[in-house]
Amino acid sequence: MNYLNRLFSLKISALFKISLFPVFLFFFCSPVLVLSQTGQEYKTLSKASACNDNGKVVITAFKSNRYSEAEFNGQFRNIRIYRLSCPDFVFSTDYEEFFCSLNYKKGELIFNGKIEPLLNCKFSYTDTSAKKGSTYAYWIASSDGEPVGPLPVKTRDSDVWWPYQKVMDRILNLKGTFPSYVTVDTIGYSVGRKPILALKAGKGEPSVALIGAIHAGESGPELIIPVIEKLLKQNPELLDKTSVIAVPSVNCDQREKLVRGNPWYLRRNANLVDLNRNFPAGWEKVDLTYGYKTSDPDGLTYRGPFPASEPETMAVMSYLKKNKPRVLFSFHCLAGICGEDLLASNNSAGNKEYVEKCNRYAKFYWEGIDPQLPKNRQVNFECNSGSLPTWCFSELGIPAFDMEAPADAKDRAQCVADNTDTALLEKYQDIHCKGFIKLLKTLY
Repeated sequence: MNYLNRLFSLKISALFKISLFPVFLFFFCSPVLVLSQTGQEYKTLSKASACNDNGKVVITAFKSNRYSEAEFNGQFRNIRIYRLSCPDFVFSTDYEEFFCSLNYKKGELIFNGKIEPLLNCKFSYTDTSAKKGSTYAYWIASSDGEPVGPLPVKTRDSDVWWPYQKVMDRILNLKGTFPSYVTVDTIGYSVGRKPILALKAGKGEPSVALIGAIHAGESGPELIIPVIEKLLKQNPELLDKTSVIAVPSVNCDQREKLVRGNPWYLRRNANLVDLNRNFPAGWEKVDLTYGYKTSDPDGLTYRGPFPASEPETMAVMSYLKKNKPRVLFSFHCLAGICGEDLLASNNSAGNKEYVEKCNRYAKFYWEGIDPQLPKNRQVNFECNSGSLPTWCFSELGIPAFDMEAPADAKDRAQCVADNTDTALLEKYQDIHCKGFIKLLKTLY
């Protein structure tokens, strides 16, 4: 009995000491941080982020609510910024978990000084010494507080990954420069309420449709817009008899997130839906490609809650129904580049007439790229249920292709690792332009 009494007394004593511990810290320790009732450190800064501004990195953070009053201003007399280079991060292989175990103590203290907060609550620092094309983790801390981070960022080149505004400006510039050939329409709005612009270049009825960035981390505007610019400047006679219709950047919300420095590959839209599984064509069939279930909301290929649930999907469908292209190319692969590998709907593989039509248009395109390509090259019928090519087959009856990897192994390795540079980008702008010139010549 005495043993039980002593044990009970020890538990009461321990509980009493634990309950007084936060009070002890509050009154006798610096108010930079306290322990909450759960025993976790309370940080002086919150809502921290790091974003890319064409090679410069902007780090921001707000005073946490508990430290927003004037009595705590002394805790923000200096702001510290730590930076850790992450050369081992691999795009399309590594994701956010890569950064979870990183520690600021392994990084470099790149700033320790006074920053006047905006409206007495927001701190901002610009790192102009970051190397363009590199991946970093940052931390931001008050004078004595625990650093907040890691804040991952990739310093992408805006000449390779075009910001949303640059895409819009280039489209509108085409309309202003070639008013008799180019029309521009807002065909819908993204989840984030960004206007989705489409353009038509040409006066002829038969048209080729070019669709870009259905998957945010892949290719689109940086190839499509320069191809159309080249056609208008160098081959306007083709566009007297034919047209090119284009939606250069469909998944523009998440594409902008990548432009602003999100290091890892993004596929889905802002609602976390794979737009290339969201079209109403075999949508109900669950697909397991890449090891994900299209019915799983947590999977990278999630098809959405119902067919055509996404505003981006509906915008593309409406535009294509209105303009009725002869053939469609959807730009994919990775990091701004796609090659001559063409995929069509697997639903169409048993339709001999459709298969022949796909291979015929593909052959014209390949001949334009390189007449020396193998003559027996064939389209791969691998596009899944709910994809844009499958919808084009079932709804419009037109050949439609997902454009995937370059044949050149060196080029493929460069873009897959998110190391596309302006030289590689210009090479594929020229390659695709040649392919579409040849294709357009066969339409009349």
